[in-house]
Amino acid sequence: MEQVKPRRKALFVFIWGVLIWGCSTALAITFFDWYTIHQIAAPHKIVGRFVLFMAAGILMGLLLWNRREALDRKKMTRTGDIVRFVLFVSLMLGLVYALLAMTRH
Repeated sequence: MEQVKPRRKALFVFIWGVLIWGCSTALAITFFDWYTIHQIAAPHKIVGRFVLFMAAGILMGLLLWNRREALDRKKMTRTGDIVRFVLFVSLMLGLVYALLAMTRH
């Protein structure tokens, strides 16, 4: 039983931390640089960016795993779910507004 749980944890950290968070963040920054300066950065900078964010993704994945484990132990109430959803939507709308404001210049 003990051998299954670390494998699941490692897979979770790799998928959510390294691939989803690390790769998508590095890719988004690369595309944003390309959009703003209209040229692709040097290959060693792009590779370095991916290595840095994928390594930081390990820490992010571990934090997400620990948070997930803590939430499994603590059940949220209906009010807590609604407050969390409203906060998420308002933060995303703020992000969209900030991106629109930056592109209008």
